[in-house]
Amino acid sequence: MSRDFFKIIKTHRCLFFSVFITGLSFTAYLYFTTPVTYSAKALFRYIEPEGATKVTKIDINETVTYESITPGNSGLYIPGLINSDSLKISFNGGNGMYTVTSESTSPIFPIEEVNKFLDLIIRTNTNFLNEKLRYSTSKDEINKFKNLLENPAKSFPTIIRAKSVETIDNRYLILFFGIIFSFFTSLTVAIFKERVDEA
Repeated sequence: MSRDFFKIIKTHRCLFFSVFITGLSFTAYLYFTTPVTYSAKALFRYIEPEGATKVTKIDINETVTYESITPGNSGLYIPGLINSDSLKISFNGGNGMYTVTSESTSPIFPIEEVNKFLDLIIRTNTNFLNEKLRYSTSKDEINKFKNLLENPAKSFPTIIRAKSVETIDNRYLILFFGIIFSFFTSLTVAIFKERVDEA
């Protein structure tokens, strides 16, 4: 900072510090009124009735260089089961896993929400398979859907429920930017006052 700025601040120190303290007060208000967010995550793998397509590429040293899993057809549309703004779902084509996350200001709600969603997709899949069985005409289809109903792990071979929450506290950004904004606003007001006095 140049000597001119120091001189302006010294000349209008009452104005500078009053604006600066006001900015800090507003920053403190935002800091203490912004809630901490909690996040929970659950994982599951869903295999459609028609199975899934797995592509694996291996180099000359027999090292796996690429692997992807593409969901099959005639199954549940998992993202369509999301009915909450706090619940998000993503699919990792590399390992065929779905990740369900929930964020909330409550430390208990995210775990409950993602685990309830897992219960929902299992129930929905059971109803879905029963409907498929009901309208099946061939013996192969009937046997396939009966087998899937009797063995739920064939539809959901992996289920990892949420057991803990992650605390997401980004309020330090409010402090960081609040202090910088307060300082430069105070300096700008002091410079403006200096220019007005000179006019």
